[in-house]
Amino acid sequence: MEPDGTGVWRDLVAKFNSSHPGAPVRLIEGPTATDTREDMYSTAFLARGSSYDIVYCDGIWIAKFAAAGWLADLTARLREDDRRDILPVELQAGEYEGKLYRMPAFTDAGVLYYRTDLVKEPPETFEELTRIARASQTGERWGYLWQGQQYEGLVTVFLEVLWGFGGDWIDSSSRKVLLDSREAVEAVTWLKGTIGTISPPAVTTYTEEATRNNFQNGRAVFLRNWPYVWTLINRRGGEMAANIGVAPPVHAEGEWSTSTLGGWGFAISRFSRDPDRAWQFVEFVTRPQQLREVQQRQGRIPSRRSMIPGRFLPILESARMRPAIPEYAQASDILQRWLSAALTGRVTAEEAVKGATRETWQLLKT
Repeated sequence: MEPDGTGVWRDLVAKFNSSHPGAPVRLIEGPTATDTREDMYSTAFLARGSSYDIVYCDGIWIAKFAAAGWLADLTARLREDDRRDILPVELQAGEYEGKLYRMPAFTDAGVLYYRTDLVKEPPETFEELTRIARASQTGERWGYLWQGQQYEGLVTVFLEVLWGFGGDWIDSSSRKVLLDSREAVEAVTWLKGTIGTISPPAVTTYTEEATRNNFQNGRAVFLRNWPYVWTLINRRGGEMAANIGVAPPVHAEGEWSTSTLGGWGFAISRFSRDPDRAWQFVEFVTRPQQLREVQQRQGRIPSRRSMIPGRFLPILESARMRPAIPEYAQASDILQRWLSAALTGRVTAEEAVKGATRETWQLLKT
């Protein structure tokens, strides 16, 4: 999994191993970048004999890994009380062709943070966000921060804007590409229009932590990020923690707010020589006691409704999955490249939308 900066995962693995001697679980820390870890898993699966037993799995990997036959079917292992407690959309994100391949652990969705000492009521529309951000920013404080680097985070930001304008990207069932639309052009145009006006010119290089640090240090009015930010800011305490509010993503007039679903869970390799023991660890680590420890130390929100803070529950319940297609990684790469080209001024919004549509259509028709 990602680098265990807090040590919580090493502690949980040690706790499991102490009560389950004989074949200890070994934690392997990989790179921070999600797509790099996906490549590591894919390489191991292709080697068959050296596959990981357990996969700490992003929801967007499920269709690819399951379609390739790399994951074990967990449908019969899911307990009914777990099924009732886990967010339905997180269970759905772990399914492929009607079977469950990932046990949800943590959920995520894009949220809008704002300074309650500067903003009386959070904005609901793009126009309101722009207006309030302009009025509240200063020479040392920008209006709005978001993740604009060419990586998966940019896709999650863009989808919230695209859905907020009433558009869509790919229909998972029909595999139809829906991007070539007026709404998509409006979404790209709006995002680009924030750069240098209410967002810093360097926002096209920002990932989650860069935006969090700037916001946490008082250098922005609004921040689009994930729920973990709330935990980290409140852990630090002080005046900033007392003046932070949470709201859903903004949308166009007459449309509605939709967050991009994130979230992580545990899958089991179909090539594992001991799938029952692997499931013992998956079941252990996704119980409330262990999830609560990660929540407290790392800021992750469990996928269980009984453990989700009330301020985030409505946003998470209405969050939307990214396309569940085996070719997701390639489709995302196409969208990232064209979005980055538009945001940095190398192509127009119209050219970006048409170029991404053309390449994605060629990808999915093969």
